[in-house]
Amino acid sequence: MKKLYSYIRWSTDKQTGNTSLERQTEKAKQYAAIHGLEYVQLLDAGVSAFRAKNSTSGKLAGFISAVESGVIPSDSWLYVENLDRLSRADATTANELFLRLLRLGLTLVTGMDGKTFTRDSVNQNPTDLMLSILLFMRANEESLTKQKRAFETTLKLIERYRSGLPVNIKSAGSSPWWIDASGPNNEAVKAHPTHFKAAKEAVRLLLSGWGNYRVTNYLNDNCEIYPPPAGKKSKNERKEVRWTVPNIKKMRLNRALMGEKVLTLNNVTHHLENYFPPVCTPAEFARLQDVASNNKMPQGEQKQVITLLSGMGILRCGHCGGAMTSFSKQGKIRYMCESGKKRMSSCRAWSVSGELVERCLLQPLITGYISLVMDKQDSEQSIAGLIDSKRGELEAIQSQIDNITTAISMGGNLGSLVEMLQGFESRKSAILVDLDKLTQRELLQGSRDQQIEKIVDTMELITPELLEDTTDPDRLNIREVVRAVIARVTIGKSEDKALKLIFDVYDRQQFIYQGEIQTDDRGWIRRGYSLHIEDQSVEMHDGIEPDLSSKLKELIKEQHDKVDEILSAFPPLKASWFVSK
Repeated sequence: MKKLYSYIRWSTDKQTGNTSLERQTEKAKQYAAIHGLEYVQLLDAGVSAFRAKNSTSGKLAGFISAVESGVIPSDSWLYVENLDRLSRADATTANELFLRLLRLGLTLVTGMDGKTFTRDSVNQNPTDLMLSILLFMRANEESLTKQKRAFETTLKLIERYRSGLPVNIKSAGSSPWWIDASGPNNEAVKAHPTHFKAAKEAVRLLLSGWGNYRVTNYLNDNCEIYPPPAGKKSKNERKEVRWTVPNIKKMRLNRALMGEKVLTLNNVTHHLENYFPPVCTPAEFARLQDVASNNKMPQGEQKQVITLLSGMGILRCGHCGGAMTSFSKQGKIRYMCESGKKRMSSCRAWSVSGELVERCLLQPLITGYISLVMDKQDSEQSIAGLIDSKRGELEAIQSQIDNITTAISMGGNLGSLVEMLQGFESRKSAILVDLDKLTQRELLQGSRDQQIEKIVDTMELITPELLEDTTDPDRLNIREVVRAVIARVTIGKSEDKALKLIFDVYDRQQFIYQGEIQTDDRGWIRRGYSLHIEDQSVEMHDGIEPDLSSKLKELIKEQHDKVDEILSAFPPLKASWFVSK
C-alpha cells in the first residue's frame, strides 16, 4: 500500500494550543482513507517557512532526503493543507521547492481544495504551475505584511521600555525557559515560579567549576526540586521530560541570565538591559564565559579526572611558551606541551608527571592563599584602588558602546560600527572578569576570625588523599583557589633532562624548583633538586627602616615555616621526579 505523508506545520508557539493540529490531521486522515493510502504524519511544530527553515532543517527536509536516498518510495503522496505550509519564502525560492518535490516523483495534494499536482499534470497543464506561483507570492506577501507589523509593534515596545515603562515583547525574539512571559505586553516579564530557582542553582554550580554534564546530571537527580522545562512537542508525543546538556550549554551563553534581552531588527541590534529578572550579575556572567573557555576538562573516558592546573590558561611550556594540556592513564595525570603535540612549534610532544607538578604546586598555593586572605589595610586600599580603576574603565567602555549603538540606530556605516561594537563588548567582558576577581579578593579580607576560618576551611580540603585521588570532587574547589592565587606556571627541561618548575604567585612571589644532576668523585650520578623563593614584596621594602625591614623578613619566614608545617603531612618530594625519563 502506498503511503500518504501528511506534512503539518505551524510557525509560532501561540498556534500550538489551538485547532491547527486537529484540523490538519483530520482532513489528511480522511483523504488517506478515501484513496486507500496508509497515513503517516510529519510534524514541524513552531517552525517558520518564511525563511525556508523547514526545508533545510525540519521534518520536511528529512522527508526530502529520505526520498532522494530511496528510503521512502518516490511514488509516495505528500499532503499539505495549503501550499503555504510548504513555503512562505519569495516566489522563486518557493517554486523551486515545489518543482523539486514533483521531480522526485511525488504526488502533491493540497487539502484545502483537494487539488493534486504531479510532474506530468503540471507539464500538461501549465496553468497549475502559474497557480502555484501566484499562491506562493500571496503567502510571501502575507508574511512580509505580518513581519512589518511585528517590527512596528516591537519598535513601539522598545521605545516604551526606554521610557522606563514595563513591557513584554512577544512580537520578536523569545523568552528563556526560566522566565514567565505569559502576561500582557504592557506588563514586565516575571521570574518563572518553578524554573527560575533551577537557573539560579545551575549558575551557582557552573561558577564553582562544575561542567555542563555534571550540572545536567545533578538537576536530573534532583528533578523533584528542579523540574525541567517541558520544551516543544506535539500533543501525540509522549517523551520523558529531562534536563539535557544543550539546555545548560545554551543557558550559560544567554545574556538573559544578567537580565538583558537582545533583539535584531532590520540588521540593527537592540540591547535591552534589566528587561528580564537577572539570574546573575554582569560580572558573574562574564566569569561564566571565562570559566567555560578556560576550565575545559578532559571528556570521554577521562572526564572524571580533575586536574589542578590545565585548562585555565596559566600552565606554559618553558621552551616555546605554548599551553600545556593534560592527559591521563589509569588515573595518573601527565601535563604535555600542546604546541609540540600538534607540531605548531619546534617543541617535541614532551610531558611531565602530574604528580610532581601538583605536589610542587602546594607550597606556592598555600603560601599565596594565606597571603591573599591575611593581607591587611595596605592591601585593602590597593585593591580598592584597583577596583575603582576598573570601574572607571568599565564606565568609559560602556559610554563608547552606547555611542556606537546610537550611531547604528541612526543609520551609520553598519559594517565598521558593528565590528567596533564587538571589540568594545569583548573588552567589557574582560574588564568584568578582572573586576570580579578583585571583588573576590576584597571579600576574602574580612576580620581576623573570618580570615582564619577561611584558611582552615581551605586547608582541610588540601590533603594527601586529594593529591592521590585525581577524581576527588574537592579538586574542583581547589582549582578555583589556584585560579585566584597562581598567576603562571612554567615548566622546562634542560639537555640533561633536569626539570625546572616556576610558580608565579599573584603577590609577586616566585617559587623555582630546579632539578639537579651531579656526578661525584666515584662517578656515581646523584639526583636532587633545590627550591629558591624570590619575594619581590621584600625588594619593594628595601628602602624602609632596617628594623621594619628585619621584622618584615621575620614575618615572611614565619609564614613559610607554617606552610612547611602543613606540608609535613604530605609525602616528601622525590629527587628522581625532577629528572625526566
